[in-house]
Amino acid sequence: FGLSGADLGKLELIETQTISGATAGIDFTNLQGSTYNVHLLTYNDLQVTTDAATVNIRFSNDGGSSFETSNYDQAVQEGRASGSFFEIRTTSGTNIRLNGNAGTGTNETENGYIYLYNLNDSAKYSFATYHSSVYNRDPSGAMNFGSGVYHQAETINAVRLRPSSGNIDNAVVSLYGIKES
Repeated sequence: FGLSGADLGKLELIETQTISGATAGIDFTNLQGSTYNVHLLTYNDLQVTTDAATVNIRFSNDGGSSFETSNYDQAVQEGRASGSFFEIRTTSGTNIRLNGNAGTGTNETENGYIYLYNLNDSAKYSFATYHSSVYNRDPSGAMNFGSGVYHQAETINAVRLRPSSGNIDNAVVSLYGIKES
């Protein structure tokens, strides 16, 4: 509780989707943007159908009828179990990359969380900050942390979690709103 007795910063579940079977993407179209300015999206035990696919997020300004494919900037730090680290940066992306090198073998899964900011504010850019991990073919795994921005000031009213190629085969994905007042 805050000083005024308000229950600030409380996570409130908006929706959970459990995927078992191939789907091109997981869409959340009920963001309740007029209630929440900050969202948290979590994904657990996500598996893909195509080796070396990256997992990405895209935004929609038309309720999920289409998803934006340009105007994304991001910076990501990736660390691999082999001990190597590298940075990915772009100012002309087609999405925000959350993790890379997903595999299709037994137990090759991805897990992560993404904070989303300003989605419902037509006067501000929409931002994402995230951490993710993957147990995969490189050998044994990697982690990513980074941030991205959709650099168009418009109302975002849907988000899509998707692989760069193939489909998502299994996952449990939850969207939360963070109560501010």
